[in-house]
Amino acid sequence: MNKLLAILLLFCTAAFCQERKPLQGLVIAGGAPIQNVFVINKATGTEVKTNNTGNFSIDVKEGDRLAVYNANIDAREFVINAQSFKEVPYVLEVNPKSTELNEVVVQGTTVTSESLGIVPKDQKRFTVAERREFTANDGIDALFNKISGRSKMLKKATETEKKETVIENLNGLYTDPEITEQFEIPAEKVRDFIFYAAEDEKLTAAVKDNNTSLIKLLLIDLAKNYLVAIKE
Repeated sequence: MNKLLAILLLFCTAAFCQERKPLQGLVIAGGAPIQNVFVINKATGTEVKTNNTGNFSIDVKEGDRLAVYNANIDAREFVINAQSFKEVPYVLEVNPKSTELNEVVVQGTTVTSESLGIVPKDQKRFTVAERREFTANDGIDALFNKISGRSKMLKKATETEKKETVIENLNGLYTDPEITEQFEIPAEKVRDFIFYAAEDEKLTAAVKDNNTSLIKLLLIDLAKNYLVAIKE
């Protein structure tokens, strides 16, 4: 009976230890606290934002991963351990995002088809591949192309163009060494990883919206999946 009671007590204690409790944290960059930074517990999906002194509070337990990001910093992840609760506040240090100006654009009055009233303002502009696909599926061309199989070929070309756009944007955001350093991708696998990531629909949408913070978070998860895949 005593042995059973001891086992139950041990089980209850272990279960209690696994309960999440508030963690008092502070986000800093360059030694200074920063406000309006999102802190997400990836295990629960809970999201909080730092206040004007850089402080936040979020429920966590050991092993949880906190993702920290906003538009002005490089996204980072932190793994919670026993020491995290002993530090009050638990300091999360991130790097401010550097802004590099590649060129200076002088803006002036530009004559466009929209300004001349030839086409409606804000009309969707199609890429070359999208225009070809649209033409291939319209009227007599559609009938001919269904027989010839050209529509499938052009649709594939459109998809390829979208992937190339994603790849081009990723190359603009990260150098090969940065991908190796930030996402732990082996140097010889960086090109392969970029092609792998370009297949992801969520990443494609994030690239289209130019959401660099979300791109970083998605690449973190894609890198984990990729590293598992190449080991199998």
